[in-house]
Amino acid sequence: MKILPFLIMSQSSPAAITKAEAEALYDRIRAKIEHEDNLVNQRIMWMITLQGLLFTAYGFSLSAEASSLSFANTNPDAYYVFKANLTTLRTAMTYTGISASVAALMGVVAANRAIRDDENQIQSQTNLPPTVLKKPIGQRATNRLGMTCSLLMPILGGIAWAWIGGLLPSPFLVLAAAILSFFVFLITWALR
Repeated sequence: MKILPFLIMSQSSPAAITKAEAEALYDRIRAKIEHEDNLVNQRIMWMITLQGLLFTAYGFSLSAEASSLSFANTNPDAYYVFKANLTTLRTAMTYTGISASVAALMGVVAANRAIRDDENQIQSQTNLPPTVLKKPIGQRATNRLGMTCSLLMPILGGIAWAWIGGLLPSPFLVLAAAILSFFVFLITWALR
C-alpha cells in the first residue's frame, strides 16, 4: 500500500489522481520542505550564536591570562591556581564548541535528509498529471550545492575548536584533508 497524505492507493492499480489532488499533494510536500529548510536555518543560527559567545569568552580568557602574568612573580601559588582554572575553562569551551558543532551537523543532516525524502516522494508519483511540477525545490545538483553550506558550517566550527584545543595535528594537514574530503563528498553527493 502506498500512503499519501490524503489518499490510500494500491501499488497494483495506481489510479490517476485529479489535478486538484495532485496540486494539494505538491503544496503539502512543498510546505514540509520549507519547514525543514527553516529548521536548518534555526540550527545553524543557534550554532553560530553559541560559537560567537564561546570565541568571545576565549578571547577574554587570553586577555585575563596576559594581565595575570604580572602576578606570576609576586604570588606564584595564586597564579598557578588561576592558570589551572583557566585551562579547565578553555577545555570546557573547546568541548562545548565541538559538541555544538556535532549537534548542529546532526540536525542539519536530518533536515536535509527529510527534504530529500520529501522531494523523492513527489518525484516517485508516476500517476501525477503532467501539468504538476515534479521538482519542488529545483534541480538536484543545484539544491545539493546549496545544502553544502549548511553542512560545512558545523564542520568548520568543530575543526576550529579542535584546532584551538590542540586536538588536531598540523593545521595544514587538516586543511588539506578537509578540502579533499569536501570535494569527494560533493562529487559523490551531486552524482547520486
